[in-house]
Order: sequence, then structure tokens, then C-alpha cells
Amino acid sequence: MISPNVLGFFPLFSGQSPEMMMKIANLADEKRVEAGYRLFFEGDEAKTLYLIQEGAIALTMIMGDHTAELGPLGKGEVVGWSSIVKPHQYKLGAYARQSSALVIINGEKLCRLFDDNPGFGYPFMQKLAEVIGDRLISKYVQIASLAG
Repeated sequence: MISPNVLGFFPLFSGQSPEMMMKIANLADEKRVEAGYRLFFEGDEAKTLYLIQEGAIALTMIMGDHTAELGPLGKGEVVGWSSIVKPHQYKLGAYARQSSALVIINGEKLCRLFDDNPGFGYPFMQKLAEVIGDRLISKYVQIASLAG
């Protein structure tokens, strides 16, 4: 469990009631990882949502016979959104480019909480859609620059 105040730093959770923030905080833990630590590989079953408190997390994409690095993502950003969106499979890989502090949340438990409280799940999914949309645009630009 973490303090609900920690979650308040992340825009993904803006608009949630204090009661819901407490419930989400009960599902969350903090984790520190060293540079090079692999959060997940592209194609792995997506189980965990990661929130970056400090540090840098790089996303990776297999492109033919090599792996391209996208990012990195930093403080306040979200990694592993596939853990709460079907088919629950990570679309990219992720590793720590430097020592990083993360908030980790079990995606299945978070989905269950929002299923039981759809009035709170809806605003969360709206914020998540913004994250996904922004990420897609920025990654398309990065991929295009790598291919060009």
C-alpha cells in the first residue's frame, strides 16, 4: 500500500474521489529498480501498471533483426497500460535506462475495482485514452525518424 497523496501526483488519477484514491492506493506498492532492469518484454502477458516517480524508462520495439529504443519516459508518466486494456499483452518492451522509482499496480485488481465502481472507472479510462493517444503520436514520429 502507498499513500493516496503519491497517486495524486499522476494526472492519470485526477478527478478521483478521496475514497477511490484510498482504494487504488491499497492496490499499489513502490519499487526501486536499477539501470538495466527489465520491466517486461514485448509480447509478455501484461499484469502490471507502472507509474514513474523518478528516473527514466525506455520502451523497446523489435524491428526485424534489431530492437529499437523509444523514449525514454520520465517522472509522472505511465508504462504498461496494456495491463488494464484487453488483450492484456504488452505491445512494447520496457527497461530502466537509469535507477528509477516506480509505483506498481496490479492491472487485474485495478480493473476489478473499476468494474465494481464504473463511475470512477470511466474518468480513469478517459485519462488513459489521452495517455495512449499522446504516446501513439510521439512513437509514430520516433519510428518514422528511425525508419527514415
